[in-house]
Amino acid sequence: MKKWLLAIIVILLFVFSACTETEEEIVIEDLDIDFTETLGEKIPVLSLDIPYSSVTGNIANFIHYDKPVDINPLLFTKSTIKTHQLIFHMDAIYPIGSIEIQNHATYPLSEISVDTSFEGINFKRVLNNAPLLEDKTTLSLGGAMAKSVKLTFKANEKVGLDDVTFRLGNGLIVKEDLAWSNTFLRYEGWSGADGIFSFNLTDGNDRIGANKNTTGFIFSDTFVGKVNPFNNLRQTSRMINNSVGYYNHNQPFGEAFSFDYVENDGLAYSPYVPDAYIGKKARNLLDGEGLTLSQSKDALFSNSADGTSWLSDQIGSIVTIDLKDSYPLDELYIWNYAANPLYGTKSFELLISGDGIHYTSIDTYSLDQATLNDLQPYTMVLTLGGIEARYIKIKTLESYDDTFVGLGKLMIFSESGQFLFGEATDSNHVTDLHTNELSARLWLQDGVVVNGHLYTFPILIKDYMDFFMVHNVGMIKTPIVNERFMHQDSTYFSTPLQVRTSDGGIIYYGAGVMNHVHIDGYIYVYGYKDLNGRHLVSARFLPEDIENMNAWTYYDGSSYQSDINQSYPIIVGVSAELSVSYIESGMFEGKYMLVVMENTTSGKISYALSDNPYGPFTDYVQVFQTIENTYLRGAFTYNAKMHPNLSEPGNYLISYNVNTTQLGALSDARIYYPRFIRLIEVKS
Repeated sequence: MKKWLLAIIVILLFVFSACTETEEEIVIEDLDIDFTETLGEKIPVLSLDIPYSSVTGNIANFIHYDKPVDINPLLFTKSTIKTHQLIFHMDAIYPIGSIEIQNHATYPLSEISVDTSFEGINFKRVLNNAPLLEDKTTLSLGGAMAKSVKLTFKANEKVGLDDVTFRLGNGLIVKEDLAWSNTFLRYEGWSGADGIFSFNLTDGNDRIGANKNTTGFIFSDTFVGKVNPFNNLRQTSRMINNSVGYYNHNQPFGEAFSFDYVENDGLAYSPYVPDAYIGKKARNLLDGEGLTLSQSKDALFSNSADGTSWLSDQIGSIVTIDLKDSYPLDELYIWNYAANPLYGTKSFELLISGDGIHYTSIDTYSLDQATLNDLQPYTMVLTLGGIEARYIKIKTLESYDDTFVGLGKLMIFSESGQFLFGEATDSNHVTDLHTNELSARLWLQDGVVVNGHLYTFPILIKDYMDFFMVHNVGMIKTPIVNERFMHQDSTYFSTPLQVRTSDGGIIYYGAGVMNHVHIDGYIYVYGYKDLNGRHLVSARFLPEDIENMNAWTYYDGSSYQSDINQSYPIIVGVSAELSVSYIESGMFEGKYMLVVMENTTSGKISYALSDNPYGPFTDYVQVFQTIENTYLRGAFTYNAKMHPNLSEPGNYLISYNVNTTQLGALSDARIYYPRFIRLIEVKS
């Protein structure tokens, strides 16, 4: 039936029934809503709650998208509280430009208050006692974002409303993407995970709208097993610490996802393991684990042996450090082995090389024992006088023990004062593990595809009391072959990307990565500094320098320089997983969008904008409020981020994680899998 004919019919029906106090109920035919998400368009209302009032009129008719203005008004007589409250619910979060209120001719309202809400639970007052005209009033909301709107007015007299219309303003429409969320609620095999990062496996281009055949995913803690599809309870489950997945863009969406992990004798295992980062390997010598300060000669060293030192059971063993490039060397600081001072090196030979083949002996040195005290200063400093070298070799000659020989920490500084990091290897090390080393696992952070390899930045986790602690940030290089991760062929690197700073903060890099080579040649790695809040920090490097940590630079508030300790706190309140994305077109053209869950676990998904990759950023703009905590036992949400390569211009895909504070609640498979929302720009 044509809309104009329908309107005439219902108006005539209204005229014939207007003499009665109680409006005759009129059935309005349902028509397909042609809602195009265009500026100024009428927003569909999903439902209307009037919880406290006695109401005359048909609520379904009142909110009908095609309802003529004066058909079936609502009349309000009594309320169990001092006000009448109308709560309108939409199917998404909309930027509301204005509200048009058609007053009742006989019983008009004089004023009204307006509250908005992201989820229909927590409301914010945006207009207070706004005056209404006797006929039609347009109230400007300026694009206030809301999924629910509450209208409040006094309940001391009989009043009525003919119509309420919400008009779409400029901004972002925010929708839950249930198709994406539900595809990760799975009932066999891979059945949920914490953390999710995505990568274009076709050519590595992670820009918004990039062409691709396959998107790869990496996840952290992952459930593998069977889930009852009728009650979502886990029937069998095994948790591994990470997994990977794939989305084939050339298949129907429901069939396009697959997942991968290691299987052995019918059991699932993590594809990425912590072995390279635990034990008493030489790699321990250059990181900050066990030091009160990182990259500082003033650091004090712990006498703990767990993951802090190098120890060998062969006197004469050799430690070799590759700095990845040649540097004029100034000073070498040495902390001797402290967990058991008898195992410390007594004498050693120092050799250097430019090519790793031909070495020159500098001298032999005697090294004092460490003391039995915890937190002790360096044992020795060697002045090297600017000698140029890429490789440094320490050959142990004597130990204070007949069997074991070890070293605690090394710090190398260039002539310019730069702390130099390198890949440390040894000819022999003790392989036994004990105490918290036995609980070590890797959680995967963000990464970037460079030259056919995925580089990701895992964090090393170990149990600590009743919780866990992050001990190191590493880097894993995984070949990509036929658009699949060859995780079994991965190379594990140590990094200096976790540091303790002199102001008491701890910096962790790897929470987000932006490939910006097409704009300025750099890849940007983002992290956070924990100190009176969680602050965004930024590093960058050229693609060819990704494995040379000495070529990385860190934003200090005015420029990028080589000292990670000078990492500047750009904006506070970020999450431990996040994204910074360059927006090439649309309402944010030329801007950098930071997406976070404010303060990691608040449930507030927000963005901030900048003209530069390194800020300054605007204040946060909240776009979504999670509600999983209202219906899942002990649930909390965290770590929101955008997935640029899964987004399109003006339509951005964002994920967040769901977990629980109650271990037993993990039997509910609805808790432990990523959720997705979309930010959609309003058409102009």
